[in-house]
Parts: sequence; C-alpha cells; structure tokens
Amino acid sequence: MARFFIPLILVIAAIGLFVMYTNPVYKSTQPLAVQADAYEDALVKAQELRTVRDTLLQKRNAFANSDVVKLERMLPDNVDNIRLIIDINNIAVRHNLTLTDVSLGEISDRSAPRADGAVGSSGDPIGSVEVGFTLLADYDGYLAFLQDLEHSLRIVDVIEVNFSAESAIRNSYEFTIRTYWLQ
Repeated sequence: MARFFIPLILVIAAIGLFVMYTNPVYKSTQPLAVQADAYEDALVKAQELRTVRDTLLQKRNAFANSDVVKLERMLPDNVDNIRLIIDINNIAVRHNLTLTDVSLGEISDRSAPRADGAVGSSGDPIGSVEVGFTLLADYDGYLAFLQDLEHSLRIVDVIEVNFSAESAIRNSYEFTIRTYWLQ
C-alpha cells in the first residue's frame, strides 16, 4: 500500500510545486523574454546603423576638405543670419556700395507632420529665411552686385527687387532674398 501512496503523494507534491512555485516564476520570466527579444532587435538595428554610418563616413572622407567647406557654405546646417548679412555686406563693399535697412523675415520652422527624409524639427528637410535690405548703388554697381550674389556659394533666391532714383548717379534698390539651410 505504501508503494501506491508514496508515488501518489510525490506526484501531488510535484503538481502542487508546479502550480504554486514553478508556473508563477515561469510566467514572470515571459515579459523578460519579450524584453530580451526587443533588445536583440535594437542591437541588430544599431549594428545596421553603424554599417550605414561607416559607409557614409567613407564617402564623406573621399571628398576634399575644400569641397566639404564649399558644400557647408552653400547649404549650411543652421541658420546663421549674421554670417549671411556679413557675406552680403562684403559683396557690397567689394563694389563700394552701401547696404542699409537690413531686416530679417520669418524663419520657416512650422510645425507640420514630418516627411520621410526630414532631418529637422519641422516636416521639411530644408529651412528658409527671407532677408530684406536696401542697396545704394549706380546701375553698373547694381549689376556687379547681382552678379557676385549669383556666383556666391550660398544658395540665394532673389524674391523681389524695387528701385527708386535717389540722384542722377545713385539709385536705391530694395531687395528681398530667400536663403536655405539644412534643418
């Protein structure tokens, strides 16, 4: 009879141990397994990103430093309004022209849904700002200024030009330009 009860007691004890201890501990480890899988996925993605980063760095390092400087000047990664105004003023000074009434328009950084490939806080990968100023020049100086502005490395769109005759020699040209940067 003991041969029958001892195995029965051990089986009941094993079932009780499973129900009371083993099963709750096993269930408590399941979220950890899910979390471990998420970490594994994150590690795989991080490795993929490292590979992409290394590839892009190799491509960037293939460019000459002077070319990189030119690219950064053409399309900077921030809106450096003071540098832009100084650059425009330097163009004017080269032709003995006077730059006055400089005004900064609204910087485009609207809150919109992000587009694919967007790198900034807005939905656009490229930001823009309008700058207004008045140039006192004769017609030849005005043309030379526009030509230098056109050939500068910074991407600039002339939005509007108004002019009025100040004197027989000098005219007043009111410019509104738009420039861009990576956000």
